[in-house]
Amino acid sequence: MTEDKILLAARYVEGDMDEAEKADFEMRMQNDVELQQHLKDYRHIHQSLKIQLAPDQQDLAFKKTLRHTGPAYFETPKVVTFKTSLKWLSGVAAVLIVGLLVWAPWRSNLYQTYHSDAKMLVTERGAEKATDLDRAATFFNDKKYKEAQDLLAKLTLQQPGNAMVSYYYGLTLIETNTLSEGRSTLTQVYNGESAFKYDAAYAMAMSYLKEDKKDECKAWLKKIPIGTTHYQKAATLLDKL
Repeated sequence: MTEDKILLAARYVEGDMDEAEKADFEMRMQNDVELQQHLKDYRHIHQSLKIQLAPDQQDLAFKKTLRHTGPAYFETPKVVTFKTSLKWLSGVAAVLIVGLLVWAPWRSNLYQTYHSDAKMLVTERGAEKATDLDRAATFFNDKKYKEAQDLLAKLTLQQPGNAMVSYYYGLTLIETNTLSEGRSTLTQVYNGESAFKYDAAYAMAMSYLKEDKKDECKAWLKKIPIGTTHYQKAATLLDKL
């Protein structure tokens, strides 16, 4: 869930993970674009918020004066150390940021809302053993896009005219942020006359939405005709853009 990923990002930035958790998070993040975005957002807002909350030079000067004044003016002087202040500020920042990212009023995250959560359904009944295509489908459906990409790259070379293989290979490239190569592959599918023609067009639109390139995204959405699988989502997204 989105909230779980935000909390993971928060714990990673705040140093609240042991070495095993940290290694697992970093490995998972390699293939999880949403987690990468949450980490980027958290770090950005965390830094901005700490700057806003941190005491300015006048505050620090006043605090220094209090330390040197001592009991001559105060019966029980109590000065909070800067280290303690930073720790407190970090905790406040973490709580506020997690709340902001879960609510996220400034960012509708259209890519996560409208991107196609496609599934590869390729297993043939009666097959004696799993093929590379079967294994690629399993990886793809488990969102292990890099592993799926490696198998599909090989299959694309072996079967250059297979639109299904090329389409899903293009999707893995988009998911792993290899956008230029992904668009090249998907454009070839779109230029053909397979059943994946308009699926490829929608995937192209999503690749541009991922970079917030709205004009290019809209251009590809307009290529999707009425009656095709993604038409309704494309029409709704066009209105939002």
